[in-house]
Amino acid sequence: MSKRRCLYVLTLFLAATTPSWAASMKEDSSSGRAGNWRKGVQGSPDLKVCAKKAEKEPQNAEAQSDYGWALRQNGDLTEAEKYLRKAEALDSSLAYVHSNLSVVLLDQNKGEEALAQAKKAVEADGKQPIYHVVFGNALFATDNIKQAIGEYDAAVKLRPDYENGYYNLGRALKKDGQVTEAKAALSEALKLDPNDERVLKLLDELLK
Repeated sequence: MSKRRCLYVLTLFLAATTPSWAASMKEDSSSGRAGNWRKGVQGSPDLKVCAKKAEKEPQNAEAQSDYGWALRQNGDLTEAEKYLRKAEALDSSLAYVHSNLSVVLLDQNKGEEALAQAKKAVEADGKQPIYHVVFGNALFATDNIKQAIGEYDAAVKLRPDYENGYYNLGRALKKDGQVTEAKAALSEALKLDPNDERVLKLLDELLK
C-alpha cells in the first residue's frame, strides 16, 4: 500500500463512527436471497436441498428460484437461468426472481436482458436496496453510467450501511469523471470496511 493511501485510509478509519442503529441492523439470510450489506454477496441455499424441493414442487415459483440461485452460486449458469425463467413464468410478481435472473444474465454477458429483468425487480419492489444495486450493475454494464449512479445512490439512501452500494456508487462516479464525488463514496465504503480491496484499489487509482 502506498504511503499516500496509508495516510488516507488511517484518516478515514479514525474518523469513522458506526451508529448503534446501523450495528443492530441485520438482514434475513435464511433463504439465501438476502444481500450482505457490508460485502455485497448473497448467500447460497443448499444445492441438494433446493434440487429436491424444486423437483417435489414444480409449480412453486420460490422453490424453482432458490434452486436457480443455488445453481448460479455453484457455477452452473445455464441451468440457473433455466430454473429462474421457470420461476418467472410461474409468478412474475416476485421481485427477487427478476433480480436473481438479472444477475445470472449479466454473468453470461447478456446485458440488455439483464437490464430488463433488473428494472422489473425495482418496479416490483423499490424499497429493497439490493435490487437498486443489481439494476445499477446492469445499467453500468450497458454503459448507462449516469442512470447507474442514480440507482446506486438510491440503494445507499435506503440502507446507509450498505458498503457494497457505496463501492458501486464510487466506481460509477469514477467512470463518469466525478472524482471528488467518487472519493467521497469510497470513503463511506471504507468506514464500513477498511479492508475492502476493491475500494482500496479504486482509491489508489484516484489518488495517483
